[in-house]
Amino acid sequence: MSITAEERALARASIYRLLGIAFSYPAAETVSELHHAGEVAVVGADLISEPVAEAVAGVLQVVRDLSQPELEASYQRTFTLSYSEDCPLHETAFSARHIFQQTQQQADIAGFYRAFGVDSQAERSDHLALELEFLYLLALKEATARERRERGNTTVCRSAQRSFMKDHVARWVPLIGKRIAVVGSGGFYSSAARLLVAFISWEERFLRLGRVELFRDEPVLIADEPGDMSCPMLGEGAVRITASEDEKDIHLALPRIS
Repeated sequence: MSITAEERALARASIYRLLGIAFSYPAAETVSELHHAGEVAVVGADLISEPVAEAVAGVLQVVRDLSQPELEASYQRTFTLSYSEDCPLHETAFSARHIFQQTQQQADIAGFYRAFGVDSQAERSDHLALELEFLYLLALKEATARERRERGNTTVCRSAQRSFMKDHVARWVPLIGKRIAVVGSGGFYSSAARLLVAFISWEERFLRLGRVELFRDEPVLIADEPGDMSCPMLGEGAVRITASEDEKDIHLALPRIS
């Protein structure tokens, strides 16, 4: 089936949206959000690849039988209530060796966000869920730019995706994804991690990143201040990137797959 570049951008956005919700701390409405995002992502995944489509279907199958208390308990088992040494959800756990390097790298990530009007005050800029939400926004903006035939904005959005992936996401997500798949013990987070790894692998090829140098696979806890064990949870005030009024609804824009 032939699809347009706009449809592919929307399909990619739908997967990023599902993953961004999946790796946020479960708020009261998270299971409902996962249901909705999963139904949209099923359509989008069919426009991407068979492995990604299978992984999305696996996530949705688990979500259909998932309750809010079960999801929250699973999150706490996998990531703990403070900082998981096995599955830290912050990029700098894999990339930074001291507090100054951590601060510098967080500032670099925040710089990407500010360029597109995103404020990460409610959470550290290097949190997995926030990085995925940011890529969701970029893919959605790309789709909007393509629909309006705005070549300059299309180029800016695609260039930002490629840079952010190569400098940040692609350098640590394969590492944390494999860890979560094991620690998640076959539950929801294992399924979400398999989708994460499959999709980011596809994205690396799609964006033509070439060789990506992974960070070390030895996460290290670096407290922001002596004695500070910052909680990685997004909590009830979860960061959510909301599409502005002129950006289309992915659910409506994706073609139906029979």
